[in-house]
Formats: sequence, C-alpha cells, structure tokens
Amino acid sequence: MAKSSNITAAKGFRAGGLTCGIKASGKPDLVIIASDTPCSAAGVFTTNKMPGAPVVVSKKHVANGTAQAIVCNSGCSNVCTGQQGIADALTMCLQTGQHLGIDPSDVLVCSTGVIGHMLPIDKIEAGIEQLATKLKRGPQADAATAKAILTTDLVPKTAHVYFKIGSKTVHIGGIAKGSGMIAPNMATMLSFITTDIAIEPKLLKQVLKRVADISYNRISVDEDTSTSDSVMILANGQAGNRIINKPGKNLDLFEEALTQLCKDLAYQIVKDGEGATRVYRAQVSGAASLKDANLIGKTIANSPLVKTAVHGCDPNWGRLVMAVGRSGAKVKPEKLDIAIGGTLLCKGGQPTQLTKAQLAKVEKHMKTKEVILSVNLNLGKGESEWLGCDLSREYITINADYTT
Repeated sequence: MAKSSNITAAKGFRAGGLTCGIKASGKPDLVIIASDTPCSAAGVFTTNKMPGAPVVVSKKHVANGTAQAIVCNSGCSNVCTGQQGIADALTMCLQTGQHLGIDPSDVLVCSTGVIGHMLPIDKIEAGIEQLATKLKRGPQADAATAKAILTTDLVPKTAHVYFKIGSKTVHIGGIAKGSGMIAPNMATMLSFITTDIAIEPKLLKQVLKRVADISYNRISVDEDTSTSDSVMILANGQAGNRIINKPGKNLDLFEEALTQLCKDLAYQIVKDGEGATRVYRAQVSGAASLKDANLIGKTIANSPLVKTAVHGCDPNWGRLVMAVGRSGAKVKPEKLDIAIGGTLLCKGGQPTQLTKAQLAKVEKHMKTKEVILSVNLNLGKGESEWLGCDLSREYITINADYTT
C-alpha cells in the first residue's frame, strides 16, 4: 500500500467521494466507506441535546457492535429536521445497503453542514447509486474521500499508522473534518477510522471511548459543541491476528496505535481552526487530581482572552492566572508556577525577574506556530495536556457570513 494511503490502508476497505449537488460551490459532498466483510464497530457521539437525525440513526445501528459501511454527506447537517430528517437518514442507509448488497442496519450515516435545512435526498440517492460502484483502494480514493467530508475546513485531515501483533501487521487509517464549532465535549467533529484488526466489539467500544477522551475531547477552537459530532470505527479482522477478546498486551498495542492516530487527527483539526494562525498546548501538571488538571486545561483551551493573547503574540501570563482561578480546580496561589515556552514567568504565585535575553526568548516563542503554555499547581500528580488555537478576526468573518 502506498505510503500516502489512509482510510483504505487497512485490508479489505474501499472508499470514494464525489459531487452530488448539495453544495452550491459544486465541491465534493458525498462519501462512502465500505468493508468487503462485516466488521466489529463502535461509535462515540455528540452530547449536544439537539442531535442531528444521522446521530440518532447511527447510535441505533451501531448498538449491536457490528457494521460494514459508512455513508456521509457534507453541506447540510440534517439537524432540526423532525421525522423527515430521520426518514432521510434511513433512506441514505437503505440506498447504500442495497447498492453494496448489505443490510441497511449495517450502514452508519453522518451529515455535516448548515443546521435547519432539509436534505436534497433525491440528489443524495442518485449520488449513492453512482458512487457505490466506484469505490476503490489507494491514494486517489483516500484523497477523494477525505476531501468530500469537508465544510469550512481549509485542508483535509488524514492519518495512518501500523504495528505488529506477532507476525501480523495491523493497519489503522483515519480521516476527519472539523474547523469551527470545536469544543472539548465529544466529538466536536467527524472522524472515520478503519482497521483490519480482529477485536471483539465490546473491547473496541471501550478503547475508542478512552482514546477519544484524551484526543478529540481535549481540543478547542471556539467552545461550541456541534449537533453532529461522531467518531466511528470499523474493524474487519482481515489482518489475521487472533481475535482480541480480553485485556492484555495486544489490546494495549492497539490502543497505543489508535491513540497516536487520533491525537494526530485532533492536532490537525485545531491547526485548521477557522481563522487560526497558531496552535497552543496547555500543559498542566502538579494538580491535586486528573479531574482538576482537565478543568484547568479545558479552561485555558477555551478562554477567549488566552486565544486572543496568543493571536497577538502577547506573553500576558496573567490570562493564565485568570483561567486557573476560574477553572474550579483546587489552587493554592502561593504554589502556582507558570511558564511560556519553558521560561518561568511566575514562581510561587509571584512574578519572576526576567533578563532582557529571557524576555526576548519568550516574545520570540509567542510568534512561533506552536506555543507552549505550562501551569504547575505543585499540589499533586494530576497532569493533562489540551490543545487550543488562537482567535483571529478571520474567525469572525467566516462565521458572520456562514450562510450568506
């Protein structure tokens, strides 16, 4: 398999994308990903209380732990569309299943785009019929698939990892979309993952949830959680490994590889945040608990004041003090340390005296594409890292004109 392959890097998967006419721009807007054989399957979905019709349908279809295909359209999210929206999501599954020769209940469905519009289901049905016969493997199919799920994204997000279980090579491929309406509250984007590992559905679901919590659930662009968030994984077992049916070394190897892939995709989403010019890592250590570390990391990742400071290359560590203080985590001001790019700016809750050279180093770091913001509470062993991006004028422009 060519090095650039991703979603079809695992054995037995085919995919493709095309234009079916949903987007006024004429850009690609329909995707199918399919396995040649039935798969163990799992999904993690939005916690938004207004989930889209595809989320409702996919939750039901994946509940038994099996699936064989994913169909997704972009340009219209099929959210807030009532019973007709549910019917349209089911129609997408039905048409995909019929054209692939599989049960419609083994098809998972996603939609992404503008909220409050009915799907042009006739166009989608025609697109599914056309696309189902053209699914392929390899870099061209992968690229077409990754591109057709995008909305305001500037670039596709793709990743591929592989590892050994004994003599068997296991591949994991993934694609994602997400640029705005990104907040740490699962999943805040769409991500589709394929793998040829043999694993029981129950364990696959457990691993996906754990991995999502430390990757997709630790990123923020604008603190808004979408109505369509979904992460889905299909595992068809064609790598030929002995099926993983209990915790142990092989499950650990898989979880490590899946974590690597999902963290890569999560970073790509933040980097491509609407109007973003740089990424920042909020590194928290010394918290009284993991929960406290996550409270602080999430607050820093979400903070508009931190985001604008990063955009303006302003080493205003007072904004980190503010975020720590309002996070809800246990804090002792006299123990707080804060650093930017490795340079300590606050020690024991008081400002440090920087030399001109140290100040210049901090200012230079703030202008890099990846800014490191470190907070040490010196209270315990809780630690966490969250990803955020700057907030620019371009973000306002993009979202002010989103439907016009």
